[in-house]
Amino acid sequence: MDRRRLLSTRVYVLIAIMCVWSAVIAARLYSLHIVRADEMRERALAQQQDVLTVTPRRGVISDRNGSELAVSVKVDSVAARPREIRDPEKTAAILAGLTGRPAAALLKDLRSEKGFVWIKRKISPAETAAIQRAKLPGIHFQQEDRRFYPKRQLAAHVLGFVNIDEEGMSGLEYAYNASVRGEPGRVGVMRDARREGNVFSSWMEQTPQAGANLITTLDENIQHIVETEIRAAVARTAASGMSIAVMDPNTGEILAMANHPTFNPNEYRRYKETTWINRAVSHTYEPGSTFKIATIAAALEEGLTTPEEQIDCLQGSIVIHGHRINDHKSFGVLSVTEIMQYSSDVGVIKLGLRLGDERFAGYIHRLGFGRLTEVDLPGEEVGQTKPASQWSRVSVGAISMGQEIAVTPLQILSLASAVANGGVLYRPYVVKRVEHPQRGVLSETQPRGDRIFSIETAGRLQQMLEAVVSNGTGKAAALDLYRAAGKTGTAQKIDETGRYSRTKHVASFVGYAPASNPAISIIVVVDEPVGLYHGGDVAAPIFKKIAEQILRYRAVAPDVPWDLPRYVPAPSKPSHEEGETSAADWRVVDAAVKPAGESGTSALQPGEIETPDFYGKSLRQASEEALRLGLRLKSAGSGRAVAQHPPPGSRLRPGTRVQVEFSVR
Repeated sequence: MDRRRLLSTRVYVLIAIMCVWSAVIAARLYSLHIVRADEMRERALAQQQDVLTVTPRRGVISDRNGSELAVSVKVDSVAARPREIRDPEKTAAILAGLTGRPAAALLKDLRSEKGFVWIKRKISPAETAAIQRAKLPGIHFQQEDRRFYPKRQLAAHVLGFVNIDEEGMSGLEYAYNASVRGEPGRVGVMRDARREGNVFSSWMEQTPQAGANLITTLDENIQHIVETEIRAAVARTAASGMSIAVMDPNTGEILAMANHPTFNPNEYRRYKETTWINRAVSHTYEPGSTFKIATIAAALEEGLTTPEEQIDCLQGSIVIHGHRINDHKSFGVLSVTEIMQYSSDVGVIKLGLRLGDERFAGYIHRLGFGRLTEVDLPGEEVGQTKPASQWSRVSVGAISMGQEIAVTPLQILSLASAVANGGVLYRPYVVKRVEHPQRGVLSETQPRGDRIFSIETAGRLQQMLEAVVSNGTGKAAALDLYRAAGKTGTAQKIDETGRYSRTKHVASFVGYAPASNPAISIIVVVDEPVGLYHGGDVAAPIFKKIAEQILRYRAVAPDVPWDLPRYVPAPSKPSHEEGETSAADWRVVDAAVKPAGESGTSALQPGEIETPDFYGKSLRQASEEALRLGLRLKSAGSGRAVAQHPPPGSRLRPGTRVQVEFSVR
């Protein structure tokens, strides 16, 4: 009886336990399937689903004429699924030889617990072909976009570069990254529960949106001219650095900007990070005598002097509060124009003293120094200026001639451009338009500037700067067919002891042309040239070479007097490319045209053409006559012809270019 009762008790206990267990299970199931159903469903999906980001196609960056400077192209990336790798050691060894990655690092990736690992992203076609030939199990390819700069180093500092994930890191790529990058897409994929197997299905959750295109103010041909001359100048001067920028002084558009040293943005990792710096906006230096433009502009604007005023330059030495400052040359009495023309330190210091600390400091800021130009490029420096309260007793003298102040090349160029255009300091800019493939023009940059001095002051400065080139320190910048204006600069660099170096200099020249109707302004800054180091000797000739090429390329009509000696190509030498002739192929004849057969002038030789007189003709009439004679017409303006070069009666070869200026009268 007791045993039966004990057995019955055990049965009841067991039943009770089972009931409790069943209740717990039921409650758990109820919780999972009813109460937490949504949560469990989401967790299951999270284990089996992935959402992958699809990188959008970056927009194209082009020059003002549509030439592509930065594009995105499809390339292969190689990856591995470690679970599919049969022999990790052998696979790692083979991939090391094909990709250049260390075998140890590859082996670690191939033994990873992850279902997917990158081996090398954005590889070359040759690498793709080599890896495909190896036929390695578990190795797969995936296409990605890669940024490509088809012109290699051209405009590298302006364009910048992107990282492996197509994110802008410098230049326009960085400054306009939000616009050029586009909107990433999302792709959903279904995998097995361990997230390591094959993809069962996929679907597009959000389509990637391509980035906007940038149409820049750059001109590829002008940029090429500048970079070619930089390379030649570096070879000639052995300079440690160089910066050149070309601007339209009437709008602030940057037509070209280049630096030395430079780099290839397709392979930016191969270069030192210091090479990536855009010296035109990020490098500051003491400007030396180019800053005299600012000092004299302030004095003229304040009515403290006139171009004709005679100032005693004290035979090249002045004492300010016990500190003697010596000029580079012993000048006596000079007019203010001559002070600019011959770059007298003593003369400009006297003008700075008239301004006084507070007023001069105000003009320094007003003329664009100690503040951003607001160019649409990253990394711009403001330079180094001090408030007048922090000036020493001799600061006004030092700053007047371009010491104790640091500027960027773009700041000096902007000031010279203001002189050229009549007194307006324009905001420099590089991007004309941002255009989206579907949404059209998103933004368009309009010239924006502030008047910093009067038209009268600008006109006086223009005459002074033209005198610098015609018969002053900038004679090496004089152009053959155009009047030019500008200012030289030579500055000593600060050495390791904090003193001005006797061996390290910065040579510079800033100017514009044609002086009568400025179309371009250019700054040339040469850092630590070897040998000659004055701006007039080193930088001015570079300005000349660049300016003449740009003006010819843009078909700007010459503004020199038209009664120049006539040049006729010597018949014994062949013509150069595109029918052009070089200076060596020309001989001088009298300016007055004499009839054939008269003494001093021979008849036309076989193959020679006598240039017709285009004066008074319409563009159509001139074009038809040039075509009939086999000449190439380069026109500027509209209306009737008012000037031409070469002049009427010149003897030319077929295919030679004739420039004709038209005007409405």
